Amino acid sequence: MDVIFENIKKTIAAELAQFRQFCKAEHTSFGFMFDDISQYMFASEGKLLRPIIILLSAKMNGEICKKTYIAAHSMEILHTATLIHDDIVDGAEIRRGIPTIQSQWSPQIAVLIGDYLLAKALYIITKNKMYDVIPIATEVVKHLCEGELFQIQKSITMDTTEEDYLDVIYKKTASLISVCTRFGAISVDAGNEVIEQMTEIGRNIGMAFQIRDDILDFDKNNKTGKTYGNDLREHKLTLPLIYALKNSTEDEQKTIIEKLKNNSKNPHFIDDIIEFAYRHEGIVYAEKKMKHFCRQAIKLLEEFPQSDARNSLIMLAEYTAIRKI
Repeated sequence: MDVIFENIKKTIAAELAQFRQFCKAEHTSFGFMFDDISQYMFASEGKLLRPIIILLSAKMNGEICKKTYIAAHSMEILHTATLIHDDIVDGAEIRRGIPTIQSQWSPQIAVLIGDYLLAKALYIITKNKMYDVIPIATEVVKHLCEGELFQIQKSITMDTTEEDYLDVIYKKTASLISVCTRFGAISVDAGNEVIEQMTEIGRNIGMAFQIRDDILDFDKNNKTGKTYGNDLREHKLTLPLIYALKNSTEDEQKTIIEKLKNNSKNPHFIDDIIEFAYRHEGIVYAEKKMKHFCRQAIKLLEEFPQSDARNSLIMLAEYTAIRKI
């Protein structure tokens, strides 16, 4: 695991350990195949980025409590559901270096597991009478679906603008991270002004996080566990390529779009498209945009009183721009 990310977690090490125990205690056994899949998901647990953001947001604005753990648990379940559904849409066989549920079992089972987890995330919130956050949680699910559908539409028309791209990454990534910073503040009864500021911090971190992900897709040596050029194979136009196309000749644009449409599985064409994006400074532009969002998040965080949790969130915003995984 990345050393910087480990340092970010130190501020909430005890609370994160308690969160893991909380999740285990909340786990329900149903027997049959569901338990096998549940154990499989637990074994492939990711970085827990979203629960960490909720815990840090809560600690920065008050004292972490049961409500914080409930929010963190529900959002991690919701996030897992979206990953399962994404893998089905993308036909992905590997996630975090191991087989996806849809490849390990079947797409049909993966759909049902994803649906179940979405329902469970909302059930956890309702069961614990956190009625004030239900509209926020349901809206983020709406955003996630809208973002995915819009991206699929654009992968067919191949005419994604920068404005389209920013809308997609807000809905698919930043909306959920902004809900995490928001829920953290809500869980410790922060005031409305603080809650709104934390929401904006999360939005900026989320935008930067997704742009960094998209930059890494152009890196042949990335350590994300994903094959480089994956977005290109799926006809997704992300910021590096959008900018490169905008700043190239009409003939070059036609050639690149043609390669994407008809030869996106050919590794030589993928390398050609990546080289094109670098040559037309698409990566440089995407990095500038990403750093802008990071700076916006840090600027807002610096308005809060000095604390270890605040410093960890600042470190997280900085880490977002340099992470390799």
